[in-house]
Amino acid sequence: MIPYDRIILEMERQLSIAKRAGEERTMREALSAVRSLCEVALGDEVKQEKKIVPKMLSTGNEVKPLTSFEGTLLEEEDANGGSIFDF
Repeated sequence: MIPYDRIILEMERQLSIAKRAGEERTMREALSAVRSLCEVALGDEVKQEKKIVPKMLSTGNEVKPLTSFEGTLLEEEDANGGSIFDF
């Protein structure tokens, strides 16, 4: 793991760039770098928080997607069997 001191130094450098930035794009890039450094420093804590939300929202009932192959064939007098052009 990267030492916290090194991460904090890089955060300070990126904040300095953001303060001096003349363009919004440069400032946003520096702030994005700070956010990424926070995620690196926090590591597993951030990953676990992101995994908790989907589990809480899950109903436990898995929905099986319906594909076109599972449907029933339409049978009509003038139809030509299992053609893909039958509507």
